[in-house]
Amino acid sequence: MIPPRLHAALDALSAAALVAAPRILRWNRRLHAPLAAAGAGVAAYSLLTRYDRPSTAPLSMSEHLALDALQGAGFCAAAAMLKHEPPEVRGLLAGYGLFSIAVALLTDRPERSQRRVGRQVPVGADAIARIERGSRIREVAPELAYRRLGIVNVAFLGPRGAGDRNWILVDAGLTGTARPIAAAATERFGSGARPAAIVMTHGHFDHVGALEELAERWDAPVFAHPLEHPYLDGSRAYPPGDPSVGGGAMAALAGLYPTAPVDVRPRLRSLPDDGTVPGAPDWRWLHTPGHALGHISLWRARDRTLLAGDAVVTTRQESAYAVATQAPEIHGPPAYFTTEWDQARDSARRLAELAPDLILSGHGAPLAGPRVCDALHRLARDFDNVARPRGSRYASPPTRSEA
Repeated sequence: MIPPRLHAALDALSAAALVAAPRILRWNRRLHAPLAAAGAGVAAYSLLTRYDRPSTAPLSMSEHLALDALQGAGFCAAAAMLKHEPPEVRGLLAGYGLFSIAVALLTDRPERSQRRVGRQVPVGADAIARIERGSRIREVAPELAYRRLGIVNVAFLGPRGAGDRNWILVDAGLTGTARPIAAAATERFGSGARPAAIVMTHGHFDHVGALEELAERWDAPVFAHPLEHPYLDGSRAYPPGDPSVGGGAMAALAGLYPTAPVDVRPRLRSLPDDGTVPGAPDWRWLHTPGHALGHISLWRARDRTLLAGDAVVTTRQESAYAVATQAPEIHGPPAYFTTEWDQARDSARRLAELAPDLILSGHGAPLAGPRVCDALHRLARDFDNVARPRGSRYASPPTRSEA
């Protein structure tokens, strides 16, 4: 492993080389300014990095390494695209990109031993629920289907062919996913079928990306817990992500994830106090805070089906590899955005008490069967040991001055 102080020296050499080498090697003048700007960027974020834990600099080592990896990927992409440049120039650009990625992967993070969140409660691949596959949407239980959108799931409540205003959308995915969500709704419920409501488990960026566009397109009310309203009416930003908690690429990039609120104020409503879900009489909503103050989950008692949101998830969301492969496990909330760990533990225990037969969460494949229920009980029982990161930035509740 590369010690942080050696990494700092490599950063200084990289910044100097990016500025000077193109001139010394007499590269095309068009490359001088962009490479000098890249060198200045390396120098800038290096000066803002706390290479040692006692430092008060704003960037953690994990955030710095995520920027290094992004820079490396950018240089590799540039080398592939600059086909008019000589092979030796493209080779050096690609070499520097690979060097940046390698150094990012090999550098020791001071916080790694304290905060890493690993695999939690594994279950076998045979625990993945039987899915009836459509071209755009997957049915996992009667009147329940979902669509996976990259790193996150959205759910559809209502019978196939329900028609206009006779179904519910749960969460709204990533930015740019309005079209695939609408296409899935058309396939399941019929052409022109609009939801009776959009229900939000919470307002993190990967759950609200298409919310404004879909709410306007469908003229649909948006229901959420009142504590989540500031993040949905444009008035408050979430606390920043904690990139040091997960030990994986998804967590390492958390400092770069959007935290700004969306604004659906004209259509925003509070969920009914009696626990009912508007437009979905078989479902009840449960306040399951921790990952977010106003986080909710949905429960259907007749077949013991749980829509967990991010209160618990079914893959290790901190790991890009686990996200890509959907490796199944029962896992606490995504650690990089969880700010209230005592509440998160209590919410996991509340969900375990329900003894669900099927869990569809915001991240990961739907899981079903008795082993899944047993795994959820184990997670709830051992939450502080297996799910709660040691030394997290949010070991104490954050101040909420981001409004």
